[in-house]
Amino acid sequence: MIDWFKARVEDRQLMILLMAILVVVLFFTLFGELLIPILVAGALAYVLDGMVTILMRIAMPRWLAVAMICLVALMTILLALFAMLPSLTDQVGRLIAKVPLYVQDARIALQHFQSSEYANWFDAAQLQQLIAAVATKIQSFGAAILSYSLNSIPSVMTFLVYVVLVPVLVFFQLKDKPLMIAWVEHFLPEDRVLLNRVWSEFHAQVGNYIRGRFWESLMVGVVTGVVFFAMHHDYALLLATLTGLSVWIPFVGAAVVTVPVVLLSFFQWGWSETTMYALLAYGIIQLIDANVVIPWLFSEVVNLHPVAIIAAILIFGGFWGVLGVFVAIPLAALVQSIFLVIVERCAVSGEAASPNKD
Repeated sequence: MIDWFKARVEDRQLMILLMAILVVVLFFTLFGELLIPILVAGALAYVLDGMVTILMRIAMPRWLAVAMICLVALMTILLALFAMLPSLTDQVGRLIAKVPLYVQDARIALQHFQSSEYANWFDAAQLQQLIAAVATKIQSFGAAILSYSLNSIPSVMTFLVYVVLVPVLVFFQLKDKPLMIAWVEHFLPEDRVLLNRVWSEFHAQVGNYIRGRFWESLMVGVVTGVVFFAMHHDYALLLATLTGLSVWIPFVGAAVVTVPVVLLSFFQWGWSETTMYALLAYGIIQLIDANVVIPWLFSEVVNLHPVAIIAAILIFGGFWGVLGVFVAIPLAALVQSIFLVIVERCAVSGEAASPNKD
């Protein structure tokens, strides 16, 4: 065992890789929250970098391609915000105002269920406790949303700073990408074959993942909004936004967003055919997303088992909160790539050392 550890320590390539990983992990653990604008800008830069590359292939200078793409992206985002933000704010406000009414509707529906023939399937006392618990949770949830909206007023200035800072960071990350890579490489040893291999794999995986999730989020959100808007759903834009954001958290996100889709549809239409059609449409969208959109967009991304994905969400979410949840999948792919490289390196070292022992 001692000889095995000694051989690993003497493997310079492996040590460079492990030390680089350790430095990056410590850096983001200590300063992760402060670097959120840079990380958000980096994610947006990954989305736009592909379009910049296309323009550069037609002999357009990099700075001009970056300027054009950033300008178009900024105008698109501003137009979308001006078009969507008033309606989205109005829907959220109406939802908070109607929480007490929805609680009453839920109580009435449960009471009707209690008097139906299916009530014999449940204990009456437990059903009453369920009604009281659901009512309390919904009321506390509404109060939490209201208190959060009031307490978050002082952070508006910070948000505005981020709104200005992120586009600037995106522009310079795209424009000076070669210079930034060269600057980082200046601090690394020249002999770094393993590190370059892991970085190349991670760079390709995270780029494909972020671009794929972005377009998936956009498509799923737009289709959900169009369907619910056509059905005259009172919260079509809100549910479309939540559904679009949910795709960034595989499995867990879709399951969580299903709850407001079911509840808000029920509160608007009751147990009617329209509610069933809305839930059926939402289910079809999720099925198409899982079986058509995801395989199409993520064909080049390393496949991870669903258990590994959920474990990654729990682990990285525990470390870095909401940010960890959103980046759990590319980080899990990075861990898998590092693990495979280390195992392969150890196997090669073992094979090389075995003839010496003979």
